[in-house]
Amino acid sequence: MLTALALLLATGCATPRAVAPHASALPERAPAPRPSAAQAALRITPHEEPELVAVRHRVAAGETVYRISLSYGLRPEELMAANGMSDPRTLAVGQELLIPGAQKAVRVAAAPDRDESEVRASPAPREAPSRVKGRATPASLSERPKVATQGLLEWPLRGVLYGRFGKKGREPHDGIDLAAPEGTPVRTARPGHVLYAGEQKGYGNIVIVDHGDSLVTLYAHNQDLRVKTGQQVRGGQVVATVGQSGKTSGPHLHFEVRRDGLPVDPLDFLGALPTQ
Repeated sequence: MLTALALLLATGCATPRAVAPHASALPERAPAPRPSAAQAALRITPHEEPELVAVRHRVAAGETVYRISLSYGLRPEELMAANGMSDPRTLAVGQELLIPGAQKAVRVAAAPDRDESEVRASPAPREAPSRVKGRATPASLSERPKVATQGLLEWPLRGVLYGRFGKKGREPHDGIDLAAPEGTPVRTARPGHVLYAGEQKGYGNIVIVDHGDSLVTLYAHNQDLRVKTGQQVRGGQVVATVGQSGKTSGPHLHFEVRRDGLPVDPLDFLGALPTQ
């Protein structure tokens, strides 16, 4: 019909009165193409996050990583990860420690003397109370039902998992939040190419990586970016550093996984929570 109309206009003839074609003559309308995972991942909107509630604890004489973490209901590994510590023996009197999820400072409980070199090998008791609402511990993660996709992705950093996938009140929370010191390297969860590296409202400095198979990961609130849009990246390559850009209440990484363009729980794709 469009071709006939074009010919009529080309010969200078008047346009004839429109006649409705028979239904069988109408061309079939092709279904609207479904946006790819990459396209859908780029259509992100500002997100709501659990507030990074935290206090700062000033280390007093006689306090150790083990005693402090036990008093706040954390594992020693979590306290060390949140403060960028690799050796508990580096703790110094007067040093300030970030305690993610704590509502207020508490008095450090006395405990039998213990060799701090054993801390990393001997975690706090599993039944230690947690004061971090919604915080996932290795024990709680191990109780999650196993799914076939677990282990497809590597953790982007070692930190305290305090924000879970789901909802914050009535608002959706499309990823997980990992508290870590500002400047901590953020690594890709799998090889791929960078769909976007730049600034995004609400997310701050952000990196989005396409891994193929309709799988995309997103890294937000970074301090700075180490890659550019279109760049190929290796698994575990540093793409950014932890920061406080965008709408956030403290230094952490907001990490999302999207499959077929839809947000999915990253814990269904990540392996065991790293503690070392």
